Amino acid sequence: MDSDRHKNKTPSDLKKMCPQQRARCQAYMEPTKEAQNSVALAKQRVSAAITKDKNLSVGNKTTADEKMRQDSLIGQLKAAEARNRTRQMRLHYHNYRAQEINLMISNQATAQRALRVELLLPASESKTRTDDSLSKLQRRRVEEILDDERGLTLNRT
Repeated sequence: MDSDRHKNKTPSDLKKMCPQQRARCQAYMEPTKEAQNSVALAKQRVSAAITKDKNLSVGNKTTADEKMRQDSLIGQLKAAEARNRTRQMRLHYHNYRAQEINLMISNQATAQRALRVELLLPASESKTRTDDSLSKLQRRRVEEILDDERGLTLNRT
């Protein structure tokens, strides 16, 4: 019933209304032929685009998988190259440092000074294990034995 009331409005009546009332009335009115044609054309374009995308996605699915695989491989190669460059730079630095220290040692005035410099600045870093292979109990027992100056811990009779 309310929609019937809005259908009977003439264009002159619509012009007299404020914009909010006009919008309410036009919401219930039948769209013009021109608007209906535009809506139909838009729906056709949308459906054509959807079917075109579906057809392309079926054909491109394998190429997309292949591209992802290639991108992953390229990423792995780049990471390996970066690690190799870092390793080469580290080796170059250590070699250069060792040469400089050896040069400093050889340029000392006396053998005693050369030994001092060699002890303070080792040419190559020694790779000692810093992790402890002993448990706390074993460590305490070893320290107990080392601290025992009279040999009471081991020499029991």
